[in-house]
Amino acid sequence: MTSEDVEARRLHRGLRRAFGETLRQVEGAWIEERTGYAVVGCPAIPIPGFNGVWVDGPDVMAPQTLAGAVDEVRRHGAPCWIELRADRTPAIRAAAVGLGFMREDAYPGMVATPQEVRLPGPGGPQISRVEDPSAIGEAIDVAAAGFEAPRELFAALYTPAVLAVPGLSVYLLRIGGRAVSTATAWLGDGAVGIFNVATPPAERGHGYGTLITAHAAWEGFAAGADLAWLQASAMGEPVYRRMGFRQVETYEVLGRPAAADDLAST
Repeated sequence: MTSEDVEARRLHRGLRRAFGETLRQVEGAWIEERTGYAVVGCPAIPIPGFNGVWVDGPDVMAPQTLAGAVDEVRRHGAPCWIELRADRTPAIRAAAVGLGFMREDAYPGMVATPQEVRLPGPGGPQISRVEDPSAIGEAIDVAAAGFEAPRELFAALYTPAVLAVPGLSVYLLRIGGRAVSTATAWLGDGAVGIFNVATPPAERGHGYGTLITAHAAWEGFAAGADLAWLQASAMGEPVYRRMGFRQVETYEVLGRPAAADDLAST
């Protein structure tokens, strides 16, 4: 096993733990861990990653069990997507295609060590952890504007219960007292995961996303992490590469028209 394979495994384990521990604090959400996969549902946040089947890989999940897992998600009233580690689960991917699923998106899984991050540590603009109720509201507003999504999706995720998850921190970057960017970090298993990095369109082009991501990474390193990991969007990938992150994994999201119908009726 190469060092990159080890890092990819650490990224995947952290991603599963971070999302699982967060989901368990969202009202109405559920997660069932199985050998080689998990079935998850979060009707309050009807988007990929929060609803469907997470496949671990390599092919430790029997392909014939996929149809039952998909039906289980749908019986709970949640839309269903399949998220897998591209090229590591060919039999599961083939089974998904046979069920009518097709590729919707792909996200690079990226990592960086403290020696690779090309920005200085915490400092500069005012970046603080979200702790009080008024700041939670600011984080919801910034995230919704940054992802250009309905505010209620983030209101279900940014709650006191979620913020109390061990190792989880939500950050806000303010300029002149105005909240302009947000990010979430999860510290566990000797690594720090960074996700939900969001900057509203009107505030982009100033490097705020880079600053808050670097701050979250360096706080994790200061707490003992020796690796930072994240899933990158198409917009964020070149930014993270410039920061020193490198790709060690690809996550593929598969959906089918029925999932879109479920989303439209939510």
